[in-house]
Amino acid sequence: MAIVWRAFDTQLKRIVAVKVLHPHLHGREEIRKRFAREARAVARLSHANILDVFDSSEPESEPSWLVMEFIRGQTLRQFADLHAFDPPELGAACVLLLADALEHAHAAGVIHRDVKPENVMVREDGTLKLTDFGIAAVVEPDEKFTVTGQILGSPSHLAPEILEGKQASAQSDLFSLGTILYWLSCGQLPFRAPTPAALLRLIMECKPQDPRMVRGSISDAQAALCLRCLAKDPLQRPTSAAELSRELARLLADSGIDNPREELASFLRSAPPEARAAELRARLVTASLARGEEALQARKTSAALASFSRALALDPKNELAGAQVQKIHQRSRTLRLVRRGALGASLALLLGVGGTRAGSLLHSELQPAPLAPPIARTPPPPPETSVMPAPPASEVAATTPSPKDPPLQPTAETPANEAEARPSPRPAPRRPRDPPRVAVVDEAPQKARPPLKQGVTILVPLPATLVLDGENLGTELFFNTKVTPGTHSVSVQKEGFADWNDKLDVQPGRTEYRLRLGTPKPALVTVSGAPADAPVRIDDALLGTVGELMVRPKPYSMSTAYQDVTLTVGTRSMKVRLKAGQTQAFDMLKSAGGGK
Repeated sequence: MAIVWRAFDTQLKRIVAVKVLHPHLHGREEIRKRFAREARAVARLSHANILDVFDSSEPESEPSWLVMEFIRGQTLRQFADLHAFDPPELGAACVLLLADALEHAHAAGVIHRDVKPENVMVREDGTLKLTDFGIAAVVEPDEKFTVTGQILGSPSHLAPEILEGKQASAQSDLFSLGTILYWLSCGQLPFRAPTPAALLRLIMECKPQDPRMVRGSISDAQAALCLRCLAKDPLQRPTSAAELSRELARLLADSGIDNPREELASFLRSAPPEARAAELRARLVTASLARGEEALQARKTSAALASFSRALALDPKNELAGAQVQKIHQRSRTLRLVRRGALGASLALLLGVGGTRAGSLLHSELQPAPLAPPIARTPPPPPETSVMPAPPASEVAATTPSPKDPPLQPTAETPANEAEARPSPRPAPRRPRDPPRVAVVDEAPQKARPPLKQGVTILVPLPATLVLDGENLGTELFFNTKVTPGTHSVSVQKEGFADWNDKLDVQPGRTEYRLRLGTPKPALVTVSGAPADAPVRIDDALLGTVGELMVRPKPYSMSTAYQDVTLTVGTRSMKVRLKAGQTQAFDMLKSAGGGK
């Protein structure tokens, strides 16, 4: 539809991009309206992750043109084809920034309608820019712009409701953003087919493969969010870009990434990015192991298993994660066997008690009834005047049952209830055992053992030198070392920053500690190639004249390691980048062609 030229703004002394509509399309009113609508849409927006538009032509002017911010970099498609966003949290951080940009656009009444990797630029400094609002829908009460019978946008990223001919909405942009989240997280698009017709049919069915089946290292929360964004029903997707942004920030924080914007920028501007991704992966593994240990201590087995499994998915060769996962599985199997044994014993006990009672009832029911009642022999009454003599001792002893005699059995002359009524002899009570004797041996007092060292990970915002208890551990972004619990002295040293000296309190069980850098040192600025009396300003702050800076460079306060500022010398301005703690000279003669 248009061609983009690189140009130089002679008034503001900066490089810009000029988008010019093809001459053969200028005669089509529909195309001109779409081109003018892009300028009107982006003019409403001002966001760090949206391309800036500086100027535009009138709707009827020929040729039609836009003056936009010039970006040194490449598209997200080009970057991702060369460098994988692995671990998948890098893809989540990328989509988080795009969701913030869409939230700003939607709040201004602008729906992009063509969100795809080709319309996202990766600047050299690691900044993402959402571009090409050429088919954006500007939602206004008095304006409705529809295109009948045409599909606007890229089919692989279109929402199913747009394919059905319905009006685009904010949820349509979220579906397109979900395809990017799936693509970055898994390394492939959610809908792929050999022909356009088959592709459209897959999008209409809206049944993508589970991301965890494509890339095992993706977390459950991120996989669920991918599928939620790709729901066929717009009402089942996130309600807004703001909600999607919050969900992404939450899952990243749970993984151990507290500053996704800086983490992503470091990955995008690193050379090579794979080294930065490997560092992030190692930190995510460490954080997952720490969460797993905390869950084990809290007896949350399911949470511990999820954390250790996540660490094992990120690092399949991690021995600690593998051992913990195996241990939890073995413990679960043991518990299952114990529960099965306890259940079997309970059933056996219940069956035993029930069987005894049933046997008693069955025996009483099957006992044959006597044919005739037993005849009781009644002795004749003694004479009234006679006195019965006492029985001899031998007869008394003979009639007294001994403990060894067996219990009486019912006979024809002895009723059964009489035999049952006689108590059985009780066993003699056992003698209580004496308490065990404890031998007391005098031993010499043992010396207190020194506290054991524990493994910890120490992180710093930028690669810096760490001195721990006077020992230089080198220059890294994170340090894995072993220390004893207690207080240790630390010093973080970084070029361009003041040394940061403090105490580190190492606590038992805590494995990760974050340190910070000292205050950035001022940047020193000197200018040449301009009149000596020309004033020099940085972002409207006067530093002095060119002559004064040539004699003595003036310091400029810095808040970060790098800072993009506007340097104005006399009437000429240009964008420059200052670095903390360094002296930088800017030659206005060399930069006359476009800045430095």
